[in-house]
Amino acid sequence: IAFGHRTHTHGERPEGARSPMPVKVSVIVPVYNPGPYIEDCITSLLKQSLPPDEYEVIFVDDGSTDRTPARLDALAAEEPRVRVIHQENSGWSGKPRNVGIAAARGEYVMFVDNDDHLGDEALERMYGYGTANGADVVVGKMAGQGRGVPVELFRRNRPLASVKNAPLIDSLTPHKMFRKAFLEEIGLRFP
Repeated sequence: IAFGHRTHTHGERPEGARSPMPVKVSVIVPVYNPGPYIEDCITSLLKQSLPPDEYEVIFVDDGSTDRTPARLDALAAEEPRVRVIHQENSGWSGKPRNVGIAAARGEYVMFVDNDDHLGDEALERMYGYGTANGADVVVGKMAGQGRGVPVELFRRNRPLASVKNAPLIDSLTPHKMFRKAFLEEIGLRFP
């Protein structure tokens, strides 16, 4: 599902962007004491079909007190597409997501939680769908494990979805892909 239709070019970046090497997608993962549950997330992010030099994974460690900081630092040392930002505990996932947005080099940013995992082609398919449709936001199909998902929302692809023609209200979580320039244009951040 894609919504927001704007005219923009591939790789367009907001004024003042810092990085000399943009990527297609920045995956932002807020992390706090996930223990072994983060391993499925890490594995799924490293198995993406999008070439490794076309996406990055930014783990924002929100003051974890378990072995997670060391695990993520070791991962970043061996994986060039992985970055880790450590901060003091804020007590909520919004601040780490905002920190991730500020650090992101991607044309799109994707929010993933530390206990989520993505299908192997998720980033490639969502990025392709978003750019093909000039989308500001791309909602990928979800599969619930132990919890329900908004079935009606995913009955068919909706390249120009809006609140008028799609049940977007059924998926209010941040687990979507957003065009970074769109987030910058409207100043959207987590409270």
